[in-house]
Amino acid sequence: MARAGQDKGGTDAGAQAGAPPPLADARERVRGGLPPLRPRPSPRGALPPLRPAEQPRQAGAAAAGAAAPGPLRPLEAPGPPPAPAPGRRPPLRRAVLAAAAALALAATGGVGALTAQIVQGDPVPAPAEEPAARVAAAVGGTMSLPDAIALVEPSVVLIQAGDRQGSGVVTAPRGLIVTNEHVVSGSSSVMVVTADGRHVAARVALSAPEADLAILEATGTAGPGVRVAEEPDAGLREGETVFAIGSPFGLRNSVTVGVVSALGRTGERGQPVIQTDTAINPGNSGGGLFDLRGRLVGIPTEILSPVPGNVGIGFAVTAERVGRLLQRVQ
Repeated sequence: MARAGQDKGGTDAGAQAGAPPPLADARERVRGGLPPLRPRPSPRGALPPLRPAEQPRQAGAAAAGAAAPGPLRPLEAPGPPPAPAPGRRPPLRRAVLAAAAALALAATGGVGALTAQIVQGDPVPAPAEEPAARVAAAVGGTMSLPDAIALVEPSVVLIQAGDRQGSGVVTAPRGLIVTNEHVVSGSSSVMVVTADGRHVAARVALSAPEADLAILEATGTAGPGVRVAEEPDAGLREGETVFAIGSPFGLRNSVTVGVVSALGRTGERGQPVIQTDTAINPGNSGGGLFDLRGRLVGIPTEILSPVPGNVGIGFAVTAERVGRLLQRVQ
């Protein structure tokens, strides 16, 4: 994602000039695209294995055995119950007879239902319903945040292009991958790392530098694919919950959550963008911005910040522009 304050070669403009610029003119000096992140080195060695737990000491076991109680003596059998007084029924027997009379007066349908339950046993449970996330997505309704994340996360990928890396989103129904143009610009080969860790080769099928978008075509399946919102500004409203999934600083499938801060903004390259306070950092480039309907509503592309990191002002290319670009791929 293009980061404010860096030139095309990736050098921080504030660092060349010395101290960072005052906030008054920060917007003019630091807005720009976040650079794609260089691949992270391999993780450090694994932790040493744990030692097996110690066996219980024999002395302790012997002591426990010595303290064990002896055999219990059987209880004495109770004597016969006292005989009821002549001519009087015991209270319990009267209650039983009253209950039997009430059952005898029950409706035939109720008795039949009770008999069927006894004969047939418990009823067969109803078949399990589809996950709530997929049901809501199918009917166009909103869902809980965890359900929306679970629905779209398998379609977010990490993209490696030469010595740079960013993120991408697999779209339905053709499986084409959308990302930022600045992530794959000038790269002859692209490798896609899927959400489940597979490596799939891909090629750049279409590039639109004016919108900072590129479409990749993978040689294999890279994910199930998400729906792309078609309405202007994805039909969003200011204050609506959105979330981003990408690989900031190489941390694959990281989720950040925020709201729509403003609509109708214009990006650095003149493209329409959505402003959000969802945390967007280097490596989120080309990842997805999603709504609670499980739709792709934007592609994070740049931030506005006086420092080389997120301060809550990020921008995503609208999904409407993404959809038009997808239609141009033959």
